Amino acid sequence: MKLKINGEIKTINGPNEEFLLEDLLEYLCYKPQLVVVELNGVIINPKDWISAKIKNGDCLEVVTIVGGGSYS
Repeated sequence: MKLKINGEIKTINGPNEEFLLEDLLEYLCYKPQLVVVELNGVIINPKDWISAKIKNGDCLEVVTIVGGGSYS
């Protein structure tokens, strides 16, 4: 399946041609508690990842939350 992930076309080969968003994030090694996901222009609530189906041609933006800063 071909997906556009963070602006890049990627071919995903898995056990079947359909992924749930939760499974795709795990397959791509993202830590679920540290990402925000937009699927085809819509931000998906993490509680809906288990039911959101990913199809060939979908566009995902996965933003990783990074902590940090300075202590002055």
